[in-house]
Amino acid sequence: MLWIPHRHKDPGQQSLLAGYFWPTMKQDAIRLVSNCERCQKHSSLIHQPAEPLTTMLSPCPFIQWGIDMVGPFPLVAGQRKFLLVVIYYFTKWVEAEPLARITEGEIMKFIWKNIVCRFGIPREIISYNGRQFQGRRVQECVKACTSGKGSPQWLILKPTSKSKSLIAF
Repeated sequence: MLWIPHRHKDPGQQSLLAGYFWPTMKQDAIRLVSNCERCQKHSSLIHQPAEPLTTMLSPCPFIQWGIDMVGPFPLVAGQRKFLLVVIYYFTKWVEAEPLARITEGEIMKFIWKNIVCRFGIPREIISYNGRQFQGRRVQECVKACTSGKGSPQWLILKPTSKSKSLIAF
């Protein structure tokens, strides 16, 4: 009776509902489904273990942002193929902008226009692939923003292979 098309999550369910039962029914059904090419290609079941989610915490508003580059994607208008994305940790708000090339100038313009001018100078901007976020122009901007009295203190930590890059303001 296991030859009936097996479209359900529980492979032996149809045979069981038809009134059949034998001691190794579940193991037989699992073996049948695992050897069925159609089931393996078109199954709606996820065959990978779930990955634990990590909570992003921010103690108060406008302190912590995350930034990262995504791409390359297929070219769109303006030869843009990368996406610069920032996420505000307190509310999980996302800002994104397509870029044609990854340069310090483009990144600084984006940070200035979309974070500093709209929300003020953040205390931290966290990046997981920080090489393009650690250039000379970024450091000059940090120095300019911290030169006056009462301005936030920024600390740029170089990225390592085991940790994320952190620009702390």
